[in-house]
Amino acid sequence: MNIFSPHPAVGRKKLLIRRIDDSSIRMRNIILSTMTLFSIFCVLYIEPIYGQSFENWRSYTDPAKRFTFFYPPDLETKGRENFLSSVDLTLGNQNFPREFKITITYNDDDASLLNYAQGLEISPDNYLLAVEDQLKASYQIYNLEEKLLHSNNLFGFPTVSNSVDYTNYLVESGRTKNVLAIVNGKGSFLFSYSNNLDAYDEYLPTINQIIKSIVILK
Repeated sequence: MNIFSPHPAVGRKKLLIRRIDDSSIRMRNIILSTMTLFSIFCVLYIEPIYGQSFENWRSYTDPAKRFTFFYPPDLETKGRENFLSSVDLTLGNQNFPREFKITITYNDDDASLLNYAQGLEISPDNYLLAVEDQLKASYQIYNLEEKLLHSNNLFGFPTVSNSVDYTNYLVESGRTKNVLAIVNGKGSFLFSYSNNLDAYDEYLPTINQIIKSIVILK
């Protein structure tokens, strides 16, 4: 036996390390390719269709890679507060009115949707009204100000929206726009925008552009 020959275990260990390194490189290349493809998708698909340039906007991708979208650079993002929180993301700016807030709540496997089925279809209308009914307890006044509007603006999925005028227990008044999409018949995606009554309409076009930029990844 050649005393200078490496032990077989050493050779197997080196081979294992090499394979791990190769896997890491492949994974990194896949991630970079995905990011590149998404950038191309945004340029070729989202911008031409909606006539909105996102060149100066930031992009956000959910940590679980379930959705992504663009948002103005003056907004700050904040993820879930803790594991009990149902709100996946909050956007705001401390220099904006106190009432200003954007939240996104996405449950990609929402078993409760079965409670709002009409025949073989899930009713977004009934689901949104039920969500808003649960929210009423947090406000002194919570009045629906707009009839339910239907569209496919959120990545082509059936979408319903309305607006609510509210007064909370701090006697702060404002308006909230709720947009709910049913994703692939099993997920619920809720986008909410709140602001004071004076600033609500002025920021609404920006909100609509954010909604149109949303891409559901899974």
